[in-house]
Amino acid sequence: MKTHLPDPGRKIPLPRKVFSRQRRSGSAWREGGLALLNGAAGTGLLLLLMQLPNRLDSLLVISKVISALIRGLSQIGMGLISLLLGLLQAFGVLLLLGLAIAALLLLINGAFRLLRLAMPGLGGVMALPAGLARVVWSVVRIRPPDRPER
Repeated sequence: MKTHLPDPGRKIPLPRKVFSRQRRSGSAWREGGLALLNGAAGTGLLLLLMQLPNRLDSLLVISKVISALIRGLSQIGMGLISLLLGLLQAFGVLLLLGLAIAALLLLINGAFRLLRLAMPGLGGVMALPAGLARVVWSVVRIRPPDRPER
């Protein structure tokens, strides 16, 4: 049986650095563009949502949703279609609520990015305290698997 000898001309590859601890800093133009894009998307979405009360009555829509759900539950045999219609309407209301929350988050994100771009030291002021950051990092850190190597 032959013993395996290392090849002297072959270098041992260094382990690849897949996860780097250093965060790449984006260019100021890119950050500014993302900030303006987030702000514009949030503002546009809020303007679209503000047009809804002119076109339909919110309380009437919600009361119709509740009415359709109750009617569908009370008439299980014949009301299966009504129940599905009520659930579809409820999903529509939840979708509008999610869009409103997303618009507000985009608007806040855009404003914060613009503030951070205008005042570079602002990001460090609003950072987590060191102890809390360590606790958060211990929870979200990606650990290597604990299985034995073959």
